[in-house]
Amino acid sequence: MSAPTEIPAQTPTTTLPVRVPAPPGGERPRRVLGARRAADTYAVLGAVAGSLGLTAVLFNYLTPLSGPLGFVLTAWALFLLLYGLLVAQDENGLAVRDRLAAAVIHSLAGLVLTALAIVVGYTLYKGWSALPHGNFYTQDMGRASSLTPLSVGGVTHALVGTLEQIATALLITVPLGVSCAVFLTEVPGGYARFVRTIVEAMTALPSILAGLFVWAVILILHQQQSGFAAGCALSVMMLPIIIRASDVVLRLVPASLKEASYALGSSRLRTVWQVVLPTARSGLATAVILGTARGVGETSPVLLTAGYSKVMNADLFHGAQTSLPLLVFTLVRLPSERQIARGFGAAAVLLVVVATLFVIARVLGGRGSGQLTQRQQRRREAASAATARRFRTPPAAAPAALSVLPQSKDPQVRRRLRSFLHRGAALLAALLVLTAGLLIGGTPPARAAGSGYVPISGAGSTWSSNAMDAWTSDVLANGMRVNFSATGSSDGRAKYKNRAVDFAVSEIPYGITDQGVPDNAPDDPFAYMPIVAGGTSFMYNLTIKGHRVTNLRLSGDVIAKIFTGVIAKWNDPAIKADNPGLALPPVPIVPVVRSDGSGTTAQLTTWMSQREEPVWDAFCTKTKHTQPPCGVTSFYPTTSKFIALNGSTGVSGFVSQQHNAGSITYVEYSYAKLTGFPVVKMLNADHYYVEPTPYNVAVALTKAQINPNLTQNLSGVYDNPDPRAYPLSSYSYMILPVDRIPADSHFTTDKGRTLGAFAYYFLCKGQSEAPDLGYSPLPKNLVVAALAVVGRIPGVQKQNIALSGCDNPTFSANGDGSNRLAQLAPYPSPCDKQGATAECSTGTGGATRTSTEVSGTKAPSAAPTGTGDSSAVGADPVQVGGSATGGDGGDVSADPVSIAATSGSGLQHSLMALAGLLLGSVVILPPVVARRAARRKGEN
Repeated sequence: MSAPTEIPAQTPTTTLPVRVPAPPGGERPRRVLGARRAADTYAVLGAVAGSLGLTAVLFNYLTPLSGPLGFVLTAWALFLLLYGLLVAQDENGLAVRDRLAAAVIHSLAGLVLTALAIVVGYTLYKGWSALPHGNFYTQDMGRASSLTPLSVGGVTHALVGTLEQIATALLITVPLGVSCAVFLTEVPGGYARFVRTIVEAMTALPSILAGLFVWAVILILHQQQSGFAAGCALSVMMLPIIIRASDVVLRLVPASLKEASYALGSSRLRTVWQVVLPTARSGLATAVILGTARGVGETSPVLLTAGYSKVMNADLFHGAQTSLPLLVFTLVRLPSERQIARGFGAAAVLLVVVATLFVIARVLGGRGSGQLTQRQQRRREAASAATARRFRTPPAAAPAALSVLPQSKDPQVRRRLRSFLHRGAALLAALLVLTAGLLIGGTPPARAAGSGYVPISGAGSTWSSNAMDAWTSDVLANGMRVNFSATGSSDGRAKYKNRAVDFAVSEIPYGITDQGVPDNAPDDPFAYMPIVAGGTSFMYNLTIKGHRVTNLRLSGDVIAKIFTGVIAKWNDPAIKADNPGLALPPVPIVPVVRSDGSGTTAQLTTWMSQREEPVWDAFCTKTKHTQPPCGVTSFYPTTSKFIALNGSTGVSGFVSQQHNAGSITYVEYSYAKLTGFPVVKMLNADHYYVEPTPYNVAVALTKAQINPNLTQNLSGVYDNPDPRAYPLSSYSYMILPVDRIPADSHFTTDKGRTLGAFAYYFLCKGQSEAPDLGYSPLPKNLVVAALAVVGRIPGVQKQNIALSGCDNPTFSANGDGSNRLAQLAPYPSPCDKQGATAECSTGTGGATRTSTEVSGTKAPSAAPTGTGDSSAVGADPVQVGGSATGGDGGDVSADPVSIAATSGSGLQHSLMALAGLLLGSVVILPPVVARRAARRKGEN
């Protein structure tokens, strides 16, 4: 047997760390990895200061960069660079990469928190004027209009609608979603994989498609919009979210728990019920939260399926029902500041509701597996004590039947009996709730107390929606609930044709051909009835030297060329010819048009097709909208330089934003007045520039020709020779059922009674509110003709209206039928005459109190680009999207600091030297100070 091989002594088998002996007086202090040192703080502060200073130098003096977003991004990139350089002075490469990664993560987290704080803070700021009012939480919007103070109106109806709709959706989605997730997890196979693929695809389903699906089902079943339909639409959106999240959570349940349950003899159902679901309870609660968060903030499916109502409607199965998101969407787009404040207040309430639902879900399902509540812990201890007593003292013999009696002393028996009773009571309560819901859903909507009126619904014109909003608020005191959705004239006519609403409001009659598609009239008997007059105005946002222009004047030819893209700059010679006292800025014109089917668009295009046909036909040909002659259209053709938005509230809201300088849109005069923005003074046939005040509209409509069906022919209005006439004046009308009710129609005589009473109100008393809202009241001949139409509504209770008591501003005192408002209309000032020596400086529309300074020079003729009036008010050198170059050579202005920094003076070199010194100090000083501080600390 050979001897073992010896290992050389000089070759160690293990390398041991060398421990440095402790210094005299104790052990060496250990560094805490998570502690922040002085060098770390100096590095962060130095990098922040250096990045801000260097970015300011780059943006103001060295580069043409501009804009707050670019400033922030550049400063952040420079911060990371400088921070890495500063950390590198004191750390190795691994520490530098770690610090940079931490800085990026903290920056992104701060960005998310900042965005959340801005959203919440801005919502509270904008809605703060409405939130302190107690009525905001106890009233609905039935009596609140654009002119109503904030002490009236609230969000109670929307809060109830949201809770009912989301509860309906949860009742549908939670059982189905969790059951489907259990199937996908516990029953694997080919079918489960197919279902999982469908669920994953449905998570990307656009919400509008869910609303359209449920809306189509409503139309097929000949039903109306309701809260239950909205709950079904929300469930379609929430179901795939809950299934997908629950599936992921259930997959995380350890397989050993299920195997142990099966080993003890449990069935699959019992294992799922008592092991899988309790273990995944916290994750399932999170899945429900995700689904609820998706559904509670949805607007488009609710808008299609639930409609919009200003009053409380707790009936899920009948009538329109408003939710908080829909209320916010509706109110914040209105021109009134009070309505906007109510809208943001509703958004704040929605935030509170979401936070409350989140807390409730976390309390109910936030405990982990095995964590018991105090009540469950007490029950567990009591059961354990009872089991111990049973083993220590055998129970006395008793008949088997007595073991289940209530007087049994066995704690386990009593616990089971109580559990049985509790479950029975819960089941009985659920049956009672279901029965009550079916009874409520099976009964027709109740009439208003003591009024005999049933709710009615309508949709259509945004042009006249401000008037409709005020009238529907007024009649609520009489027990009439009229729900009107301002969705556009084309949509209103389509809904009326499909019997989705009881009436429609439009400026366009049936029968026109739009883009080659005829708009055929419905088969049911109907009639047109005028409701209010007004002017289609041109609201704009333009500034000169930081001051808003409020007295802009344009001729019809210039307006047509602006909205066809021929004139693209505000300092165009044609515009300057209309405004000789203004040095208009050389910025692009941004036309904002309607994207939906609009009566306002039809009014504008009707005028252009009759008075500016060559320009209009050329534009239609260019955009390939239709073949000339283009004629009237309700869908405005657009180009890349146009902005298309939905509804009058959309286009007016865009123009009213301060940062959208240079924009102009066409909208009813009421929106500009309530928003506080000016409108264009339009040149009329007598060569006067006039705005669409109620007086000027009344004068213009004296030349309107009324067709036998009460629709309008406005050819005479466009050429009205009166100096006070506004050319684009017209009126809106209601489309309503008359004479008889078809057998398969949802319209009833009870609805006809409500609709007739509502029409009697706004044709008489309601017309007195029109001037305050920016509209012009109907003249006497149209009121008389409209009253005759009201008498044909099925179920109407005919009234003998004394016109002398209507308080209509157009009715003359002697009753001769003349238009009193037109007679009292003031004549325009001489300064508004085309070719006048000086133009008027007074404001227009909602900016009548703001004047614009003008020069007193003679109006110039159209001059080639490059010449201008140097004596006019100086224009802004910089506007949104504009440049000071390439425009009017007479408007020269610049930033004095920029001139000094680029003129080669001594100040330029001084600033550059100061910037370099600042950058060097930021890079060098922090590590030097940190090292000295560390050295002193070590010495001490």
